[in-house]
Amino acid sequence: MLEALQEIDVDVLVWINHTFKSNWMDAVMIFCSERFTWIPWYAVLLFFLYKSNPKRIWINLILITCCIALADQVASGLLKPLVVRLRPCHNDSVNIHLILIKGICGGQYGFVSSHAANVFAVFVFFVLKDVFQKMKFMIYILFIWATIVSLSRVYLGVHYPGDVLCGALVGISATFVIVWLEGVIERKYFINKTTI
Repeated sequence: MLEALQEIDVDVLVWINHTFKSNWMDAVMIFCSERFTWIPWYAVLLFFLYKSNPKRIWINLILITCCIALADQVASGLLKPLVVRLRPCHNDSVNIHLILIKGICGGQYGFVSSHAANVFAVFVFFVLKDVFQKMKFMIYILFIWATIVSLSRVYLGVHYPGDVLCGALVGISATFVIVWLEGVIERKYFINKTTI
């Protein structure tokens, strides 16, 4: 079963890496994959987060930081050293089938993708907090952004599709946990006291 999944993972990786390959696509995917690329986008998201609930901006900033930190630590601090799955660009039996860009590979292990975990943590946080209640189309834009960032890692040959899929699940789960804990804490320590 695992061998079959691995074969599918490699086949999809090679297909994405070869089918869309071009110099301009290389530039686009490198751009999308760079963390600092998205600083202006994060500023826009923070603006919307503030506008949605100005009184809770500091609480929401702490919460979204916790979501990203948890997702990142589970991905990089726990799963990568635990699973020890080589990135495709570091796996000699796989990278011979890939068109790689020199100097772009990352650390030795790639399961799961921290990029995918982080961007999907952000996406789900904004959905759960209903930040775009008056601009529903922004939810789709946010999802497309998270998907493009994740797929850029596959295109560049630094992650298998399974790495980014599971990374996305880690980010989604981390955000649900943090938002759930927020609700538990508020109900226990704040709501009950205000009703006494």
